Amino acid sequence: MTRKHRSVHRALWPALALAVALGLGLALFLRPPAPVDAPRAASESPR
Repeated sequence: MTRKHRSVHRALWPALALAVALGLGLALFLRPPAPVDAPRAASESPR
């Protein structure tokens, strides 16, 4: 492995890790909210 090849790898892997982490964070942040069901009244028992 040449010195140039090694330096490219040292720069490439942290950049890829940062891109994956950023993509995962944005996917979690930008996803639509979960649907909220209306709470049942106390008189409506599930029996």
